[in-house]
Amino acid sequence: MSVSQPQTRERSRRGEGDQLRDDLLAAASDLLAEHGTIAKVSLRAVASRTGVSPTAVYRHFDSHDELMTESVLWCWRELDGALGEAVDGEDPFACFQRMGDAYLQFAMDEPGRYKVLFSPDLMDLPQVKEMGLLVFTKLVSLVERMLAASHDDRDAFFVASQIHSWMHGIIGLCVHEGHEDHPFPSAEELLDSLPAALGLEPKA
Repeated sequence: MSVSQPQTRERSRRGEGDQLRDDLLAAASDLLAEHGTIAKVSLRAVASRTGVSPTAVYRHFDSHDELMTESVLWCWRELDGALGEAVDGEDPFACFQRMGDAYLQFAMDEPGRYKVLFSPDLMDLPQVKEMGLLVFTKLVSLVERMLAASHDDRDAFFVASQIHSWMHGIIGLCVHEGHEDHPFPSAEELLDSLPAALGLEPKA
């Protein structure tokens, strides 16, 4: 029986280095999602997954630690990009609905990368903490607008933390539980009920 060899990738042309860098980050994030820990993801495995030599990886990253950190940051940027302009608009309540939909869609489309964002041994990296808080700040700002529109004097950071805890829990139960016969309502139903449960509906 023949053993298939890993695909090799042609040397990048001038100007294609950024694409290879993104491909390496994507491969690293996929491997992190599969193994759940930095310790089990080698630079050689990332190179093999991308179809390049380990030497090619070092042209973009000085060390294994840098590659791992940058791959987690890349996942955060992917989430930030998925949220896009959902939080922009005159009606903060409509923005909140769009943001929730975009967040859920990312978790459903990219379950591995979503898990990478919240892996215990990755969240403590200083750069990752900073990036995560920057993305979270968008939710806090949106909540501030919602509370102001309703003349609600609750603390926006606290309410945003409640929202994120609910959303993360709903996704864990209904999207990433690993089986399809769970007894819970759908993630969409639970997220739709969140504004009313937390008193974040527009005042009549």
